[in-house]
Amino acid sequence: MKMMKIIIKIILFPFKIILWPLVMLKNITDGNWWADKIGEKSGAYEKARNSKFRAWADSLEGWKWWAWQIGGCGLFFVVLELVINQIGLTMLPWR
Repeated sequence: MKMMKIIIKIILFPFKIILWPLVMLKNITDGNWWADKIGEKSGAYEKARNSKFRAWADSLEGWKWWAWQIGGCGLFFVVLELVINQIGLTMLPWR
């Protein structure tokens, strides 16, 4: 079994070298890759994971969780709609 893994690694190594530039090209053009790289490097992700607000939101159960999800999200989108209306845009399909 161990010998088989070694043989597979030897066979697949040239493909790894050939595909590396293509993988990097994909990563460089991907916004999510950059966001993840910057978030991890700056420590923003770690700060968000350890925040008291997240601990509180994760502790909600039942109707409190649903109220937070619907109420908080609804309020966010109402405020966002009002802000983007100031520059002549809208999220609503009927406006």
